[in-house]
Amino acid sequence: MIETLGLYKILDRSGASAMGDVYRARDTRLGRTVAITVVSQDIAGHPDRRERFASEARVAATLSHPNIAALYEVGDDQGQLFLVCEFVPGETLRTVISGRPMNPRRAIDLAVQIGDALADAHAVGIVHRDIRPDSIIVTPKGNAKILHCGLATWTGSDAVREQAAGVARAATTAQGSVASMLGTVAYMSPEQALGEQVDHRTDIFSLGTVLFEMLTGTLPFPGTTSLALPLQIVQATAPAPSSVRSSLPRELDPIVGRALAKSLEQRYEAAATFAAELRSVAAILDVRNEASEPASTLVALQRPRRSRVGWIVAALVLAALGAAAWVERGALHAWFNAL
Repeated sequence: MIETLGLYKILDRSGASAMGDVYRARDTRLGRTVAITVVSQDIAGHPDRRERFASEARVAATLSHPNIAALYEVGDDQGQLFLVCEFVPGETLRTVISGRPMNPRRAIDLAVQIGDALADAHAVGIVHRDIRPDSIIVTPKGNAKILHCGLATWTGSDAVREQAAGVARAATTAQGSVASMLGTVAYMSPEQALGEQVDHRTDIFSLGTVLFEMLTGTLPFPGTTSLALPLQIVQATAPAPSSVRSSLPRELDPIVGRALAKSLEQRYEAAATFAAELRSVAAILDVRNEASEPASTLVALQRPRRSRVGWIVAALVLAALGAAAWVERGALHAWFNAL
């Protein structure tokens, strides 16, 4: 295993991706833990691919948002290209969901965080293209962090989507790779499934799919084969979340439906608008929850307040009595002196 890379001390190997091997390392200048990807020779060994990768990475490094895993540096150590990224502890959103519906308020909060992050990326022309539970980390403090923002085309997911876009060819995929493929294809937009040009609205569709799964514990398009799933994404209408889970607030149905619109013109134009509408539902739920609190809870909450008021009144009465006694004593003293 590599021991050092530039000014970074390698601590251990974390895994691998299509981009290369990933290590946890220590920044010897700043003393912080970072994640380093040693770029594979499939990319770094080809001058054109290397330059394009480095160029896209430098653009990604300009992003600064609390819900995006930061890219600190694009480094080169004796010809070895590497990326230095924020080390994000926590679990993937897929692990957090684990096939079960989440608390709606919690799901909305995470979707708002992701939507805000995407709005920042879109503002500088970056389309993520691979928003799914595996590309989002939920930190121990409960915050969402998007991974590979600006570099998703190099993670191998694009190849999977290209394969899925050729439905006939995808249908002959070996069964061993189908499960892995479906984990990516399930979050594709219709335009991705058709192999068409995509823009920032493809991220909105993918986030809509992720939100649907957080709310219901299931996918809006539950195809289980490499042939059925892309066709459902292109042709089938997504069900309303409340039709899958009746306890969900109905206010979410039109918002999720618009995010999952097949037509680009009917979909949200901006991730910021999507997030803003989710915030409005969150505010409604907060008010609704407060109004539905049990009366006993309200009584318990009010008791300390009345008790404090009683102490304040008692203190004021004692102070008034003390002042009256002082005034009376002063008056008697003056009376005796007058005699």
